[in-house]
Order: sequence, then C-alpha cells, then structure tokens
Amino acid sequence: MIGVSLPSPARSAAHAIVSAETAWLEGPGKLVWRAEPMRNPAPDQIACETIASVISPGTELAAWRGANPLRAGDPYPRVQGYCNVAKALAVGEQVEGIAPGDRILTLQSHCSHFVCSAHDIYLRLDPDMDAAIVATSYLFHLGYNAVLRSGARAGHRVAVIGLGVLGLTSVAMAAMAGAEVYAVSDHQGPRAIAQESYGARGAYARRDHQGLMRALGPGADIVILTTNGWEDFQLALDLAGQNAVIACLGFPGRGTEPGAFNPLAADPFYTKQLRIEAVGFSPLENDARGFARFNLRDNLGIIARSITGGALDPAPLLSGVYPARHLEQAYADLAARKDGAITYWLDWTA
Repeated sequence: MIGVSLPSPARSAAHAIVSAETAWLEGPGKLVWRAEPMRNPAPDQIACETIASVISPGTELAAWRGANPLRAGDPYPRVQGYCNVAKALAVGEQVEGIAPGDRILTLQSHCSHFVCSAHDIYLRLDPDMDAAIVATSYLFHLGYNAVLRSGARAGHRVAVIGLGVLGLTSVAMAAMAGAEVYAVSDHQGPRAIAQESYGARGAYARRDHQGLMRALGPGADIVILTTNGWEDFQLALDLAGQNAVIACLGFPGRGTEPGAFNPLAADPFYTKQLRIEAVGFSPLENDARGFARFNLRDNLGIIARSITGGALDPAPLLSGVYPARHLEQAYADLAARKDGAITYWLDWTA
C-alpha cells in the first residue's frame, strides 16, 4: 500500500493515508479494482475513508449487463455507484463545519478512500445516524424528486409501476406527501413492502389490470414509471386519468425495438391531455434568491432527518450486506434476484 504524507496546514486524524481502491467496470461483467495513490487534500478539500455504500441496482446492473448507453460515446471504463457515507481523515484549512472523524454523505462511487471538495459533501451525519441507512438517502431522493416534479400532494391518486428500489422509494415519498398510492409489480415480496412498510393502499400484479383500474376509479392523477419496457409505458397510458402526469424515472424503450403501438397516439395522449416528463434531475442547490428551494442538497437533508426521525425506514430495501470487495458477487445475486433481493449495502470497514 502507498502512504501519502499530509501537508502541514491540513487537520488530520492520521499520519498517513493509504492508497485508494476503486471499483471500475471495464466492460459488461468486467469489474476490476484499481489501487491509486491518494493525493493530499488541497486547502478546500477533504480526504475521506468510506464506511458504507449502497448499490443502486437500476443504474449499476444496467452497466454491468451491458445495456445500451443513455448518452453518446463509449460507456466504459466507468466507476460504479453514488451512495457513499465516509469518515473525514484530513481536512484542508479552508474547510468549515467538518472536522477529522466526522461522517459525511457524498455521491462518491464505490471506493475505499477519496479526496473531494467540501462542496461535494451533502450532509454531515449526526452521531445517532446509521451510516448504511443514511447511504440510501439518494435513492429516496429520486422518488422524492418524482413526487415534487409531478406535483403530487394530498388527495392525488398515484400509480407506481415497477417496485425495484426506485419504485419502492417513490411509493414511500408519495405516501408521505399524502397521496393515495397504488403499486404495480409481478413480485409478491415488493408488493408486500409497498403496502406494509411504505403506505401503498393497494399493490397489484400486472395481470390484475382490471382490479387496479377499479381501485383508481377515473384514473391516476400521476403515474410514476420506473421501468423500461414498452408494455409498462402502455400500461401507464391506460392508468392515467384526464390531465394526468406520467413521471418517468425509467427509460421507456431502452434496449428494445420500438413498441408495436404509437406511444403518442391521439388517444390517449391528446384525448387525455397528458403530460409526460423525465424526472430524474433536480437543482443541485438553492440559488441566491431562494427560487430552487427543493434541491438535491436540501432534499437529502430532509430525507436523512426523516430517516433518523422514524418517518422513513430504509431497512426493507436492504436485503443484506457484503464486504466491499465482494461487489461482483453482490451484482450477480441482484441480477438473479437471489431470495428476492432488492439491494445490498457494502461494508468497507471489514
């Protein structure tokens, strides 16, 4: 291992920092670990050691399987993951509010150590916050952003299609907003979690289309679509009521041939006056005049406090824990839906 001495201005909890080990995906199914010397933190940076990270199955397994990229260009090599809780080891002299030993939430990848700007820290954890639990915050944020962007509020009928991680977090956040939530999945385990843990009024298999339509009455005011298949996009069009919103957290048609139907046919798109919107992004932070009040930085704080206060329970999402270096096995087990797994967290302290 390569040790790096710290500059004298840095506040440090250790005399040296070992090299950083980072998970890289060099191609479909080709996960490698790269050990790289860790540079010293600049005056506005922090050197960190990861405690826990959580797998985001949709994004990470798509890259693992070799799904067609969402943007132009070669998607490999690439780092994996973005749900990271770490401990600050060394803090530059210009950094305020963070001290060595503090635990922080960032969007860093699956890696043992890293150096980041103080601006890249989204939350300093309170002493009573569990690292693995708080590392799920961004996954809940994606559901929260879907709720915010679609305008869901008390009294709205919300249908959530797909009950992977993002479907379940969307159910939880829509229910917290006061909506009447109905979930769709062909898997019994996630349907039970949606109802018993996250407040869904009903959870239906796709084959029970008629039962779901009866529950929705005149139709859903909002459909949150978390899957990619054209069949589910067509289901979203069917479930949507008049003037409804279809909020897409998934990527309709990704990796498949065009559907056998016109997704923008006049009936239902024009007839129902539907709004179809991608809802994966939010402002990174508020602006100087406060017009971006619901932004990634503030939203993550809201979610972490909801978790600590007991309003949100991430435990049903976490199907188990793997030592960090067993990430490849974790991917394989998630891909196989071993024991109905939803996602895993990685322990970097072992």
